[in-house]
Amino acid sequence: MRIGKITRVKLSLCRTKTERRSCEAGSSLVELAIAGFVLTIGMLGGMVLITTAIANNGRSKTDSTATLLSQMTLERIASVPANARATSTPSSNVTIIDCNPTVASASHTVNTLGAGGTGAGAPLTAAGNIDFTATQVTGYSMMYYNCQASTGDRQAIYDVRWNVKTISANAKLVTVSAQLSGASGVNDPNRFAPPLSLKMIVGL
Repeated sequence: MRIGKITRVKLSLCRTKTERRSCEAGSSLVELAIAGFVLTIGMLGGMVLITTAIANNGRSKTDSTATLLSQMTLERIASVPANARATSTPSSNVTIIDCNPTVASASHTVNTLGAGGTGAGAPLTAAGNIDFTATQVTGYSMMYYNCQASTGDRQAIYDVRWNVKTISANAKLVTVSAQLSGASGVNDPNRFAPPLSLKMIVGL
């Protein structure tokens, strides 16, 4: 009985016949379709935002690791005086060991000897950065097996290259850079940031 009263009150607010029809009408299929379309667009936008955030997070992790590897290699090369020679004691070469489960592939020999002109090792671009389009130079490049320290599980392999240019008898310019191995889209800003080349002048 109460429901009937509520209905009569509602209908009494709609004075004319046209208003009464409007009060009694529900949502049309067109309205439902529009509402569904708007909801779908909103959900797609949210999915794109989440996907982009995940991709940016992965890219930042990759770029940070590459920068750290470049810095580590640069510091190891800088530990050898600029006037060191192949016959020096200790040797002019240093060794970097990664966590590759294959022991023979875990050790990398880093040649620290320089040369005049364009330097020794990895070719440089016109801007003075490491040119990853060129072929790797033995002794001046390594495929570093990066992994988690806690478990030893493989994360990624990085292509690390360096160039050593002799400035004088007591000084050399070292350029080091690293990128994720097989990063063919390295120049695509939507996928990877360009490799960062670190430089340092090493003295005695």
